[in-house]
Order: sequence, then C-alpha cells, then structure tokens
Amino acid sequence: MSKIRALAEPIKIGNVTIKNRLVVPAMGTNLAKHNGEASDELIKYYTERAKGGFGLIIQECSAIARNGKSLKDECGMWDDYVIPSYKKLTDSVHEAGAKIFCQLRHTGRETNKGYTEGLEVVAPSAVPCPACQEMPRALTTEEVYGVIEEYAQAARRVKEAGYDGLEIHASHGYLPAQFLSLHANKRTDEFGGSLNNRMRFLKLVIRYTREVVGEGYPIVVRLSGSEMLEGGREIQETKAVAQMLEEEGVDAINISISTYGSLQYCVGSSYLAPGYQVPHAAAIKQAVNIPVMTVGRITDGEIAEAVVRDGSADMVCIGRASVADPHFAAKVLEERYEDIMPCISCGQGCIMHCFTDEPMRCVVNTTNGCEEEYVANKTQSPKKIMVVGGGPGGMHAAWIAAGRGHNVSLYEKDDHLGGEFLAASYPPGKGTIGRGIGYWIKQCDKYGVDVHLNTEVTADLIKAEKPDAVILATGSKNLVPRIPGLDPANILEPTEVLLGKKVTGHKVLVCGGGLIGAETAAFLAEQKRDVTIVEMKDGFVMDLDPYAKPMLLNEMKEAGIRMMASTAIQEFIPGGITYKDLLKKDPEVEVLDGFDSIVLALGHKAYNPLEEAVKELVDDVYVIGDAKKAGFVWGATYEAADIALSI
Repeated sequence: MSKIRALAEPIKIGNVTIKNRLVVPAMGTNLAKHNGEASDELIKYYTERAKGGFGLIIQECSAIARNGKSLKDECGMWDDYVIPSYKKLTDSVHEAGAKIFCQLRHTGRETNKGYTEGLEVVAPSAVPCPACQEMPRALTTEEVYGVIEEYAQAARRVKEAGYDGLEIHASHGYLPAQFLSLHANKRTDEFGGSLNNRMRFLKLVIRYTREVVGEGYPIVVRLSGSEMLEGGREIQETKAVAQMLEEEGVDAINISISTYGSLQYCVGSSYLAPGYQVPHAAAIKQAVNIPVMTVGRITDGEIAEAVVRDGSADMVCIGRASVADPHFAAKVLEERYEDIMPCISCGQGCIMHCFTDEPMRCVVNTTNGCEEEYVANKTQSPKKIMVVGGGPGGMHAAWIAAGRGHNVSLYEKDDHLGGEFLAASYPPGKGTIGRGIGYWIKQCDKYGVDVHLNTEVTADLIKAEKPDAVILATGSKNLVPRIPGLDPANILEPTEVLLGKKVTGHKVLVCGGGLIGAETAAFLAEQKRDVTIVEMKDGFVMDLDPYAKPMLLNEMKEAGIRMMASTAIQEFIPGGITYKDLLKKDPEVEVLDGFDSIVLALGHKAYNPLEEAVKELVDDVYVIGDAKKAGFVWGATYEAADIALSI
C-alpha cells in the first residue's frame, strides 16, 4: 500500500473536482508580457507543472488594474484584450491534466509608481507601506465602489479565459487586506472602524464577483492568518473573517501570513522551519467547514502528507519546491523521492527576481521544465569533455553534458564535491544547501560522469587526456586586500573555519559583514565563541534578499555578536586591527584588539589559473561561474547549463 494516501485523494471546491491535494500557489514570475498578456514562456511554465501531476495550479498575481501592479511584467486582467492569450494558457494546462484558478490582485499601497506606470498609488488611507514607503492617496467612498467593480470585471475575464476558478488575494497586505487591517485602515466611512465595516470591501468584492461568475464557480480567498505586525490583524480576528467569508459563499480559504511590513515571514527563508505557517491554517480549519489550503516552505512530500492527514489543512501549496521541480507532485505521489530536484531555500533566483525585475530563476533547475529537457537533447557528435572544478557550476555542466551523450570527466582538487558551496551549508539555518549538492552528485553518478577527487589539473594532465572541450569551473579565492599588516599566514578563511579544517580561539574577529562573513560569525557564535564583526558599509548582509536578511540579522543580535558597521580597517596588528569610525565627522584611528583569531571575509575574486595554458592545447575552452567573475550560484549553474547544451 502506498505511503502517500491523503495527498492522492480528490477534493471538490465549488463545482470543480481536483484530482489530488497538491497545489502550485500563486508566485510572481515576471514571465508575462509587459502589456499583461500571457507569454509563451508563461504558458510553458504552468503547463510543465500541470504535466508534473499537480491537481491545482493557482496562476500568479494578476492585476485587476494597472495601478495595482507591483511587478515589471505582471499578469494583467484589466482589459479584454488579454483574454485570448490566457485562453491559450488554460487550454494548455487542461490538456496537461490539471485544473487552474487565476489569482486576482490589487496591491493598494504595496507598490510604487515605477510599477504602476506613473499612475497614482491608492489605498484605504494615506498610510504608506512600511516597505514601499510611497505615500498613497486615500480612495474616496465612490472610488472604493469603482475598485470593487474592477474586481468583478476582472473575474468576468477570468471565466471567459477558461479558468476553472479564481482566488482573491486578500493576504500579504494587499488592498483587501489593507481594508481589513486597523494597521492600514483609518477610514471613518462605511469601510472603516468596526470589523464588520472593514469587511465590507471584501464582502462586496465577493458579491459583485459572484453575480458575474455565477453560482458554483469556485471563489477562493487568500488570507493572512496573522499580519505579524503591531496593531495588525491576528489569528482570532482572522477566524471571524474566515467565518464571514464562508457565510458569504466563498468556496475555500488559502492561509498564509504577514504583509510587506513583516516581509521576512511572507516567503519562508531557510531560517524558518518547514511548514512554519501551517498552525495558522490549522486554526482556520477549526473555524470553518470549507476547504482550507496552507503553504510555507513545505519541500518534502512526507510533511505535506502529514499536514493533510492530521487535519491541519485540506490542501498543501508547494511553492518554490514546484519551481525547483515542476514534477514534484508526480514524484511524491509515486514515491520517487530520490528523483526530486530539491529546493534548497536559497532565494537567489526565485526571490531576488522580484527585486531585480528579472524572470524567475532557480539555482538547481535552470529551465522551466525538468531533467528530461536536458537529456532529451542528445548530441549527434559525442565529445570527450573535461570539467575542472566540482562546485555547483562544474557538477551541473558535467551531468547535463553526460546526459546528452558526451564522455565527461570531472576533476576536483579537494577531497569532496560541492566546492565552497558545501561550506555554505554549515551555518545555522543553511543545511538545505546540502540537498542541492547531494542532488548534483547523484546526477553525475546517474549519467556516468567519471569523477576524480584529490586531483589538481595541470596543463600536462590536459595534454595527456586530449579532451575535445574543457569547462573551467575553478571557482574563486578568498580576497586578501592590500591592507598594512595583513599577513595571510595569520588569518583564517571562512571556508576552512566552516568546514572544520581550522579551529578558532574563543575570541574571534570577523572582518567583513557580507553574507559569508555574517554567516561565519553566526556559526561561531552558535559554538559559544565571543564574536565581533566589522564592516566598512553602513549595514550588514547587503547581498542577502529582504526576506532572509532580517532573520539572519536577528539571529546575530540574539547570539550576542558585536556588530560594528561603518568601520574602515586601517591596519592589522597582533590580535586585532586599527580602524576609523566612518560615522564620526573627523574619525581618529582607534584600536580593536585582544582577539585569539581573525577571520577574513572581505570578498572573493575569480580563480582561473588554467585558461591561457588550456587554450594552447584545446580549441573549445569555456570559463563559467566564479572562475569568470565571483557572484551568485545561480549565475554559475545557468552558464553551466547553457554551455553543456551548446557543446
């Protein structure tokens, strides 16, 4: 008998039967056309997840009006011209075997004019979003009714485009949530004050929408169980809201938490436990009799099964894990756990795209599809390929090239694969990174990559092997700047500390407050070291996404790490440094000493010692990842995939 039982059971929402309990939730991808229409890439993205066995797909936030956007290339439901493109999308998803709902959204104050194309930002009250910080104009009573009508017309377009249902986004601090919350709603008309008044906007949205779509057509509302804000809505009030929604005829409720003002809880970074939002859904499940969905860093099928089986929720939304592997649902239901491309909760491509206006990416899955897309693209002229470097980029290039039919050997000078990315899995809350490394190792083994550990590649070795192509993925080296007194022999590197190759003393100075330095400091503090960290910039972990950054900073604070920003190192001295406090008008040189160990985390520089020599021996030479330029891991894996598919 299959271990996965509850997840496989069908469920009905409104008049629609969904084949299982696994859901792709709405997540902005920036894959739509700039005019709001569905692009071919967007259609492919959702179709692949439908092929991957998910019972329900909730299409990402689709703006009901242009002044309700917060992505550069956001899906739009503000005009009839978009309908044909989304009909193509729904037809494709249906053909692949899934049901699809469309999420309707108006951001209210949680946007800025850069996204609304210069249109005025509006909200229930003139209270700016804590994150976006743009002052909105308060809607007049008449305008509120106009927005309600915009929801209804967007719903009409959704049904005409062939969607099986719709979801109204009243979570995460968007416009309906702003009306619901005393944190954002300071109105004194019929849309403000008491809970009943604050519910009026959402109730009318549902009533107007129901008139347009008809009885039985599924209407889901997404709610934050808690806004995680002082003065915001908490779970008891949300229970009352959920019950009123049920009475209003809503067919299901999708529970998450937070607003932009508590962004760190909106998308689960690796610092939050798997299923961290489930208790909020469980509370709502006890308050209503309609289906309840939950979400929140659920990346294992076993956890999803437990959520449904114990009655915490009826359906489980698999967010970023469905980005990493669009066939997650099928593999879980078929118990093919080892075949799952794992989400490592790094946020580099799937989260940071929201802040860079780039299309969604994934460090592990460098295509919208799945593994089969790589290996189906067989080469017609197999080559002998040497990959130098066993980090993420090297391993990703190696397995894809081998899967396509090339004869691939991978060489790593260390005694393990993973490169410096392995060290990144050691700090508190970063253990999920190891899943990615394990996946790449398995893929290399699966497709017959000949792996050589403890092997330093030289020009003589390349000459002896006579490869047709060489991929240099030699990574980066710890940056050692020219600062007086800095002797590399007397300092430690983060990687050797994290991997246990070097042990620090009790009192440690970490120089550099970027992600690597901060995580190393947190790692040492967890081991009860007395840690001080200095950074020349005016803040720490500037290179970390806004979801994870507050969590790491809070962890460092609670661990008692002394954090000195705006600190410019002048000289290294025995047991410490001299420095200037850049916040002072005329800073004098001060002394910070008494340390047993100093860890240098001032950045990385590309390490590429072989390129020139190799080019004299081999025609096809490729440099990828940090070997070309130190940067994010997703850059290395995307370059690796591009090259492995082009050779």
